[in-house]
Amino acid sequence: MQFRLSVLLLAAIVSVVLPHAAAVRSQAPASLDWPKAEPASQGMSPAKLDALKDSLAKQGTKSLLIIRHDKIVYEWYAAGHGAQKKHYTASLVKAIVAGILFLLGWQDGRFEPEEPVAKYVTHWKNDPHKSKITFRHLATHSSGLSDAEHNVPGWEESFWKRRPDPFTVARDQAPMLFAPGQRFEYSNPGIAMLAYGVTASYGGKPGTDQRSLLKKRIMDPIGVPASEWSMGYGQTYKVDNLDLVANWGGGSYTARAVAHVGRLMLRKGDWQGKQLLDPKLIDKALTPSKAPIPQRSKDNPQPASGLGWWLNRDGVWPSVPRDAFAGAGAGH
Repeated sequence: MQFRLSVLLLAAIVSVVLPHAAAVRSQAPASLDWPKAEPASQGMSPAKLDALKDSLAKQGTKSLLIIRHDKIVYEWYAAGHGAQKKHYTASLVKAIVAGILFLLGWQDGRFEPEEPVAKYVTHWKNDPHKSKITFRHLATHSSGLSDAEHNVPGWEESFWKRRPDPFTVARDQAPMLFAPGQRFEYSNPGIAMLAYGVTASYGGKPGTDQRSLLKKRIMDPIGVPASEWSMGYGQTYKVDNLDLVANWGGGSYTARAVAHVGRLMLRKGDWQGKQLLDPKLIDKALTPSKAPIPQRSKDNPQPASGLGWWLNRDGVWPSVPRDAFAGAGAGH
């Protein structure tokens, strides 16, 4: 996976929330409509923002939204796109869906990051390797579970084509490449098993599937209507009497919906005076984990993994603030 830019990235759409102490103290907008301000009034260069937009447009970006001090300083949409139009988010949902739901389950006391997932996914209890995979391993791509490449016959093709369902394939067929925690290996089946484990930790109770939890506990309270976001390829799979929803891809969000989630994280879980997420857990999620650092090259400065989010704590992006956090999807 190539990493290029910014605080929140998704496939061909970029939504950026820039931090500032004043923004953290200010009152949140009542709806999706932030007030607009000239870039220069917020300490930003109009010329550089135009150059950024032109560069992104050449790469196929459909929208660019930049918010600073709770004001929209730049908003652009390509022809045929717009503020109310959802865009496929690819693996950005690993942060804005899987990362958020990890925090909710942890906050609800359903599991601890260091707990073995086999406590809830009983199929792994007697496996000498998978029984040692923890929630943290899955959230940081260090579980040892292989990734699934597209268009590769066998279990990998079955995972992406969801036959019979991606969760059973990830659970029973994805091979182990190394012992849990030994190294970093990006893994879509690993994130699928994170959804499986988090859901199972709620015991299959009604309304505890990932989509319902996200809607009720996060998206509705922060004022994002159902028309502005979707997840899980629009499907729910019944496995082990659990309603499982994809959390590694298959989402669509508007730029402003993404910005709302970014702002919630930036404000440490506070939304208009309501504490939706525990700030201490957010701090821990955005702190470098015990996971190994990804292999890096000059052409691929891959950031370290927090719990669902990419981090710049060790300065792999030298021109980006060290406390920046990101989500990213294929296709920039």
